[in-house]
Amino acid sequence: MIGLGCHDGSTNGVHQEIEAKAGPDIPYELANEPPWFTDVTDAWGLLFHHAAHGAENYFFPAVMSPGAAFLDFDRDGLLDILIVNSAAIPEAGVEAGAEASTAPSSLGNRLFRQASPGRLVDVTHEAGLEVNLYGMGVTVGDVNNDGFPDAYISCYGADRLFVNQQDGTFREITATAGIDNQAWGASAAFFDFDRDGWLDIFVANYVDYDPARPCFSTGGRPDFCNPAMFPRAASRLYRNVTGSQVRSENDVATLQPDTVRFEDVSLASGVARKSGAGLGVVCADFNQDGWQDVYVANDGHANFLWINQQNGTFRDEAVLLGVAYDSVGRGQGSMGAALGDVNHDAMLDLLVTNLEGENNALYLRHREHGFQEASKSAGLGDSFPFTGFGAALFDIEHDGDLDAVVVNGRVRRLASKGPSHAAFWSDYLEHPLVHVNDGLGVLHPRHSMQDDFLASTGAGRALAVGDIDNDGDLDLLVTNSGGSARLYRNDAPAKENWLSVRAVDPRWGGRDAYGAMISLVAADQTWTQAVCPCSSYLTTNDPRVHFGLGAVQHIDRIEILWPDNAREIFAGGDVNAFRVIQFGEGYTP
Repeated sequence: MIGLGCHDGSTNGVHQEIEAKAGPDIPYELANEPPWFTDVTDAWGLLFHHAAHGAENYFFPAVMSPGAAFLDFDRDGLLDILIVNSAAIPEAGVEAGAEASTAPSSLGNRLFRQASPGRLVDVTHEAGLEVNLYGMGVTVGDVNNDGFPDAYISCYGADRLFVNQQDGTFREITATAGIDNQAWGASAAFFDFDRDGWLDIFVANYVDYDPARPCFSTGGRPDFCNPAMFPRAASRLYRNVTGSQVRSENDVATLQPDTVRFEDVSLASGVARKSGAGLGVVCADFNQDGWQDVYVANDGHANFLWINQQNGTFRDEAVLLGVAYDSVGRGQGSMGAALGDVNHDAMLDLLVTNLEGENNALYLRHREHGFQEASKSAGLGDSFPFTGFGAALFDIEHDGDLDAVVVNGRVRRLASKGPSHAAFWSDYLEHPLVHVNDGLGVLHPRHSMQDDFLASTGAGRALAVGDIDNDGDLDLLVTNSGGSARLYRNDAPAKENWLSVRAVDPRWGGRDAYGAMISLVAADQTWTQAVCPCSSYLTTNDPRVHFGLGAVQHIDRIEILWPDNAREIFAGGDVNAFRVIQFGEGYTP
């Protein structure tokens, strides 16, 4: 199998590279900053290697995957891990994925249960998820409102929907549920666009790839394709109509997996009327009207911002709101997207990762004028040489502002090596980036020769964040095309205070309230974040919302705008704690 060998703990080559740059580009004292992230992959028992089937022949989907998710599938309070694999290429003329569901293999998807704190156990076979398919991404959400997370896997070929049966197992319900996306699916997201309490599914499709068409680098050597060579694909929107069968709470409690239903409203909603090379997806209320919208990062052309028209339809207003292009009006090779309040003005900003030769884009939200692209002034100029995929905005060290983390990996061959040797993937490896917020919304690059994450290289793709060890800070899960998945524990020293909030709605089975906006108020400060786990690239994050609070030691109150636009206020309290907020238990302002 062609692939990148597992990390052996050696970083000598990386140290030499950083040391060589120290001086005019990277001050030596910065290159020797203490480590913030520790690789605990082997210690925790996370054993996953991306199959990348077909990569040796430059099969295009091999270089664009795999995805990963943090989820608590058994609801024991400990995060588990689901990673998709790319092992079975659908045959021409055969329904995509038809054979895969009955062909278990060690090359298939992997579900790791956190059996005890710090110990992951592979339970893929027992859970019924050991299926071979050409997986791309995974999005997690509760489709039947039973309080247990379900999983949607996007694929090159037919996507798959698995419902959690509450006993440690999953059951595939793709066909009976009405899901039929045969295109090349990339990122997907669960959200409630019609505010009926049932999670709908948005899928960004990529391009209409023809495997029979060879692609070459600028030097004339075989390489992975440029998406511009193929027709763009339209996104898909599936409306969850399961609720039409429910007449009482008892009906929800007894709802069977085969009664879950979705209706394809892609054309009726308008999202299929524009084609795009869609990769990253993030859903949120971008225009602050109380309805969920959809942002799609398109590879090589204008990004889409589908604004909810509150009547079942959407209109692309990305150009109008300033998030379609870069600061000089150019479309970029956009891959991943992350949401967060970078400049601490209680409005959510947007980070989008781009192709080498383009800066990653930071779109700052302005209350009356949409967004403004401010990448260079915000300090993202050093992303220019890298190809960014997974992205996250979160407070690493709890000083009260959001930092940026991006994983990188090339999609174009270097001029150095050919495909016939074991180092095939070395042409595509890059370092990740960490940018630390200075408290004024300017992000400064961080360099450390001792940091396992910063010293790593890979063809980075998915980046999921979550508090897997329940110690109050967010850890990293990274996947690599043709390489191993890696788990990094957050060990940033001298952390300050924090609060973790999980917002659930008992009206809908106690599921996580995707789309809710949460604000913490303490004295004269406010922190605002969205319940938005389906973001980054091919990824689902921890649904708990994490706040770094700096020196603040007491929260005055917690304000929540629920997805149906209801507002509630909850009492504050102590920091450095996990809070669960339920709809109906606060008071209406």
